[in-house]
Amino acid sequence: MEDDIDVLKKLNVQIGETETVGDAAARAWFERTLAPTLAFRRADLTTFDDRAAFLGKIKPSDRRDTVVQTVDVIGDAAFVKCVVTVRAAAGDKRYRNLRLFVRDAAREWRLLGWANEPV
Repeated sequence: MEDDIDVLKKLNVQIGETETVGDAAARAWFERTLAPTLAFRRADLTTFDDRAAFLGKIKPSDRRDTVVQTVDVIGDAAFVKCVVTVRAAAGDKRYRNLRLFVRDAAREWRLLGWANEPV
């Protein structure tokens, strides 16, 4: 059985992979993975999306590579710090991500908060 840190590392890499695909299956995956309420700050530092807004903006995009830097599990909550590199034809862009996960009643990790900023 995987421990929480391994599960969260894999989950955070999968977030980037799923965002890249951006199809209906990706949207369904996020519907299962997001907490019932989400607070998401986009990399422009001025746009804040709730769950519905985030789901509505999912679409195919440039490839994302995620490097998980730290995972701190505190009971049924966890903070994950990672750097996401978006591989674009016009040049790569890097973003620092801080993500807050909570464990739900079924003992699954759900993404509750996400702050994104350019590096």
